[in-house]
Amino acid sequence: MAGAMVDKDSDEYRILETLCRMPRPVRGMSEEMLVRSFKSARPLRALAGQGLIRRRGWCDGPGGIWVPTEAGEALVSDAA
Repeated sequence: MAGAMVDKDSDEYRILETLCRMPRPVRGMSEEMLVRSFKSARPLRALAGQGLIRRRGWCDGPGGIWVPTEAGEALVSDAA
C-alpha cells in the first residue's frame, strides 16, 4: 500500500520489524504469540488494515500466521 505510515516508536512498527527480521523461510508468528508479546491485538488490526501484514495459512491444518507484505517489508527496509 503506497504511502502507509507507521511511527517508529509504535507497537505497530515493532511488530513489523520483528516479522521482517525473521529469516524468510520461517517468517511469521501466530496472532496468539504476537498478542502475548505486545499485549494487544489492536496493532495487528491496524497493520492489516494498512496492508502491511497479512494472515497466511499453514501448509497443512487449520490456523495461520501473520507475515509482512511487500509493502510492510519496504517500510522497514526504507526506515533502516
